[in-house]
Amino acid sequence: MSISSAIFNAASGLTASARAVQVASSNVANALTEGYAARQLNLTSSSLSGVGSGVRVAGVARLVDPVLLGLSRAANAESQGSSTRATFWQKLEARIGQPGEGLSQALSAFDSALISASERPDLDSRLSRVTTTASALANSLGALNDTVQSLRADADAAISRDVDALNSGLTRIDELNSSIVKLRAAGQSTLGLEDERQALLSTLSDIVPMREYPRPDGRVTLFTTGGQLLLDINPQPLEFSPTPGLDASLLVGAGLSGLTIGGQEVDPGANGPIAGGRLAANFTLRDTDAVAAQAELDALTTNLIARFEAAAADPTRGAGDPGLFTDAGAALAASPAVGIAGRIAVNALVVPEDGGALWRLRDGIGAAAPGPVGDASQILNLMAALDQPVASGAGSAARGFAQTLADVSSGLSLQRQYAEDAATRNTAQASELTQQMLAQGVDTDAEMQRLLSVEQAYAANTRVIQTADAMLRRLLEI
Repeated sequence: MSISSAIFNAASGLTASARAVQVASSNVANALTEGYAARQLNLTSSSLSGVGSGVRVAGVARLVDPVLLGLSRAANAESQGSSTRATFWQKLEARIGQPGEGLSQALSAFDSALISASERPDLDSRLSRVTTTASALANSLGALNDTVQSLRADADAAISRDVDALNSGLTRIDELNSSIVKLRAAGQSTLGLEDERQALLSTLSDIVPMREYPRPDGRVTLFTTGGQLLLDINPQPLEFSPTPGLDASLLVGAGLSGLTIGGQEVDPGANGPIAGGRLAANFTLRDTDAVAAQAELDALTTNLIARFEAAAADPTRGAGDPGLFTDAGAALAASPAVGIAGRIAVNALVVPEDGGALWRLRDGIGAAAPGPVGDASQILNLMAALDQPVASGAGSAARGFAQTLADVSSGLSLQRQYAEDAATRNTAQASELTQQMLAQGVDTDAEMQRLLSVEQAYAANTRVIQTADAMLRRLLEI
C-alpha cells in the first residue's frame, strides 16, 4: 500500500467517525423526543480496481419496527375508544345515583311524603310536601334527560373536532409526502420529515386506527384498519356537520349529520370502516348508547305516569284526563314521543302555585269539591300505585316502581362496569406495547459506548495520518 493510499484510507475513516459522532449525538439529544426514531450509521468498505480504498458512508437509517408500530397504534386507538365509552357510562351512572342517592333518593322522599300525608290528611303542610317531592322526582327525571342529551351533544362536538383534526393532519401528511419525494430525488436526507410524519400518524391513529403502506419514492398511502382509503395521491376529505341544540328527537338522518369520506357516506359505528378509535366511539355514544339510555329513561318515566293514570290510583279522574304526573300537562299518549323524561311534570291541579288545590291530593284530582279532611283513602291509592306490579315494557316482568328503578340503575351499572373493564384491558395492552416501542428507542448507554468506539477509531486514523506525514517528511529530507 502506498503512503497516499494510507492517507486516503485514514481520511475516509475520519470522515466516517465524524458522521458517527453526529448520529450518536443526535440520538442522545432526541432520546425523549416523541416520534423520533433512533438513527443507525451504515458503513461499507470502499474499493478501487479491487483494492481497498477506505470506508464509505452508505447512509443513515431510521430504526423502526413497522409491525410493532402498527400494533401500538391499533392498541392506542382501542384504548382511546374504550376510555371514551367508559367516561360516558360513568357520568350517566353518577347522575342517576346509587341506591339512596339521586333519583332513588327523590323516589324515597316522595314515598315518605305520601306515608306522612296518609297519617294526617287534614294537614296542608303534609299535602304540600307531597307536591314538593313529586316535583323533585319529576325534576330528577328531567335532569337525567338533560344529562343524556348533554352527553350526546358533547360527543357530537368531539366528532366535529376530531374530523377537523383528521382533515388538517391528512393535509399535513400529504405535504410531508411531497417534501420527502423532492428531497430524496435531490439526494438529501428526509429523516426529520419522516419523524414528523410518524408522530403525526400516531396522533391521528388515536382518532381512527390507520395502516400505512410505504411507496418506493418515500410516500405513504394510508388506510383505516377497516379498509377505508384516507390518503393516496391526495387526501380524502372527511365531512361532518355539528348539530347545535341537540335534543332527544334528533337521530341520524333526522337532524343529525352522518360522516362522508371522499364524498361517500360511510358507517361511522363500531362495525364500520373507521371502527376502533375515538371517532367511532363518539358516534356510537351519540347514536347508539345514548339513544338506548334515553329509551330506558323514557320507559321508566312512562311507567311512572301510567301508574297514576290507572283507574285504581284515582277513581275521580275522567277518561283521558291526566293523573298526578303528566306529559307536559297532558295525559299519557298511546305512544309517547321520545324525550318524555324531559317533559314529565306534576299535574297543575294539585299545585297551588299553578292555580291548583292541595285538597285534590286527598279527595281526587277529578273531585268536584273537598271531602272529609280525615279521609286518607285516596292518598293510600297513590301509595298503592307506586307498589303496584307493572311491566315497564313488552316481555319485562311486572314490578313495583322502586324495583323498576333499581333494575334500570343496575343495568347502567353493568354497562359502566363492562366499559371500564374494556378500558382497563385496552389501556394495559397499549401501555405494554408503548413500553416495547420505547425499548426499541434510543439507548443512551449504548450510544455512549458507541462514542467511545468512535473515539478510538478516530485516534487510530489520526495516528495513521501522523505516521504517514512523518514518513513523507523523512523522504523529503533525504
